[in-house]
Amino acid sequence: MTKYHQFSASTAKKQALAFMCLMCLVATSLWAQPAQLTISKIDRTQVTPTKMYDGTTNTIITHLGALEGLDSAHTQVALYGTAHYITPNVGGIKSVVVTYTLGDIDSAYYLAPQNDTLLAAITPKPLTVTGTTVDSNKVYNGGTVATITNVGTPNGIIAGDTVYISALGRFDDPNVGNNKNVTVTYMLSGVPAHCANYIVPAPASLTANITPLQLYAPLPILQANKVYDGTITCNVVLTGELTGMIAGDEVYYRATASFSDPNVGQNKPVSVYSYLYGPKSGNYTVVDTSTRQYTANILPLKLTVDGAVVNLIKDYDGTDTAIILAYPQPTNLIGNDAVTLITTARYDNPNPGSNKTITLSFRFPAVSPAGYSNANYTAPDDIIYSTLGKIILPTILDTTVGTNGFIATNTHNCPGSQFNGTFTLAQGSPTYYTLEFDDNALAQGFINTTNDIVLAEGSNTFNIAFDIPANCAPGTYSVTFRIGNESMREIRHTTTFNVNLSNTYLVRVFNDVVSVDNRNNTFNTYQWYLNDNPIEGATKAYYQDPRGYLNGNYSLLVNRGTESEQFICPITFDDQPEQAKTLTAYPNPVVNNATLKLTGFESEQHLLTIYNSYGTAVLRTTFSGQEYTIDMTTLPQGTYMINVDGLTAKTVKL
Repeated sequence: MTKYHQFSASTAKKQALAFMCLMCLVATSLWAQPAQLTISKIDRTQVTPTKMYDGTTNTIITHLGALEGLDSAHTQVALYGTAHYITPNVGGIKSVVVTYTLGDIDSAYYLAPQNDTLLAAITPKPLTVTGTTVDSNKVYNGGTVATITNVGTPNGIIAGDTVYISALGRFDDPNVGNNKNVTVTYMLSGVPAHCANYIVPAPASLTANITPLQLYAPLPILQANKVYDGTITCNVVLTGELTGMIAGDEVYYRATASFSDPNVGQNKPVSVYSYLYGPKSGNYTVVDTSTRQYTANILPLKLTVDGAVVNLIKDYDGTDTAIILAYPQPTNLIGNDAVTLITTARYDNPNPGSNKTITLSFRFPAVSPAGYSNANYTAPDDIIYSTLGKIILPTILDTTVGTNGFIATNTHNCPGSQFNGTFTLAQGSPTYYTLEFDDNALAQGFINTTNDIVLAEGSNTFNIAFDIPANCAPGTYSVTFRIGNESMREIRHTTTFNVNLSNTYLVRVFNDVVSVDNRNNTFNTYQWYLNDNPIEGATKAYYQDPRGYLNGNYSLLVNRGTESEQFICPITFDDQPEQAKTLTAYPNPVVNNATLKLTGFESEQHLLTIYNSYGTAVLRTTFSGQEYTIDMTTLPQGTYMINVDGLTAKTVKL
């Protein structure tokens, strides 16, 4: 073995021996030192998981863990512990060091467990503030910031911490209003590390006012003159521009002016009022620095009129005055105003002629009646109404003809016939006439009418006519003729007329005899007429034409006792001698029977009627052939008319 190896072996032995000695020393040392205790890993120590920041590192142990490593001979050992955060500042996951100490009689045999490091949190401490105030009246400035007059007293800051509180107040909106909500927001400042340990105080809700911002406006300029319109409004010509307004706000300025009353006048006092408008106008007020006394004038309103109706045609009267049929009415009166307006219409000259200019003129009376508004108006300007005016000669009847120029051309006025008459003119050219009957005539069926008058060229006469109702009762009636011309001016003429009895009272009893039906003994005197001429001596109830046949118009004037005489309308016959038939009755006079002999009758069947001297039918029958015998024994003595088919013969019964 080499010296090296020998040295190494010797050295190794020496090292082994030294190690064994060392181990003996360690063992001896361990037996002599207290035993190290530990905390059970199952029953571990626990601390409060969170605490609010209080400026210290202290925390609370909520549970001490169970000791392990106790010698059964030495068990009277008490475990104590303290817990501290490493730093006192807020944190979400912070280390907490738990330091253990031992107590009781056996604690000398042991060493306390080593420190535990646990995890827990420190939460920020909420702060409060009392006594915060804001400016109770803020002038509108377009913003929402409220002025903090006193931040207030903070509560809860730990002594030694450098922490300060500031505040910002804001209205909910920037607009003017009273008792508006103000939200105060707090902020922390100071040492950042200190500030981080606190919760900012909750916002405070206060109230305050935002008052309008005063703006300045220029002096308004008024309209110097206005025309009467029934209102007190005075027009403002110019209001100018506002100054002092917040940029971006839509605010506009307007001024209004008013008179004390609406009536016409010069230098009338005017009151001026200004106001703002626009989306933001409620946030402002206008400062009126004007001391000017305003005046203006209200001028009269010129009236306009419409609705005038003037008769374009009038009768010549030597004047130029035209006839107004409907007066014009104002078209621009204000409200319930009333005026008294005098209107005149005049031709350009007073002479007869056509195509004359008619002008309307207007004026107010010199004194306006109470309650009228003439003073607020001026009369309308003259108006040319027409250039077709006409002045004509008036209608005048010729009083030398008939009765006041009228002649009735009827001889008889019979029911169902027509009344006719003629007017003669002394001057003029009438264009129409109107019939106005009295009430008695209207009750009988007469009708008021208007008819045109057409004068033949160069003629001075015109006819009038009207129908007499077929059922009109006989009597005296009245009619008024209203005769008018182009000017609508009328003259009147009233006349009476008689309506005669109907000719149904007259009957033909023989071929040459006409009689009146007087069965009711209505009439007591008679006068027969032929063709409107009285027949001398024909004063009986019947008339026998000496010609042997009836030809012409037969009428009868009768009397009804105490009444006046009255005509019975004509009955017309047109027999001719060569056409006469013959009817013979014999014997004549008759005692019992009379025989009739007919010649010239074409028909085989005949109608026989016998009338007494009063014209009353006493027998009516029919027969055939050319001869017939009548039994007259039952008839009293007297004169009878025998009528066969309209042909009559006279016989006497003894």
